[in-house]
Amino acid sequence: MGIDSARATRLAALLRAERASLGSVLAEAAAAAGIEAPAGLVLRGAGDVVHDLYTGTERIMERVADEFDGGPPGGAAWHRELLRSMALDLPGNRPPLFRVTTAQALDEYLRFRLLYRNTYGFELQWTRLQPLLERAEATWTLVHADVSSFLAFLDALASTAPVPSSPAE
Repeated sequence: MGIDSARATRLAALLRAERASLGSVLAEAAAAAGIEAPAGLVLRGAGDVVHDLYTGTERIMERVADEFDGGPPGGAAWHRELLRSMALDLPGNRPPLFRVTTAQALDEYLRFRLLYRNTYGFELQWTRLQPLLERAEATWTLVHADVSSFLAFLDALASTAPVPSSPAE
């Protein structure tokens, strides 16, 4: 299947921008992890930070799926299937976006995302949030390394893929 040089370049730029935004969210996660048993709006804010970490990562997955996989999976479990598919090597199409260990680490954040979307903020529990905030940096290190590897694939593709010719005049 593959994509042309221009699309590979554009996708790489979008992934780099998303990765930079996630770096900012990671700084917020580090600050929130040190809070002692927050309540109310502070707890809601910490939940939002964890939610953003996964949602931003999922946007990266969606962009890759759009370009290489014909779009994200459908159905009720599409978020889980998208994460699983990003750990697949698709020879002749694309390498995996994430190693299996990275996908496993992200699965905890996906589960929280689903909880966060279906729970009132006052129902959030610090005992569930704090470990995710504390592991955010380690998880981000995995995600960053894997996205960097995928970007190297895109950069190579962009430099070798033929640019589509203009239609004859």
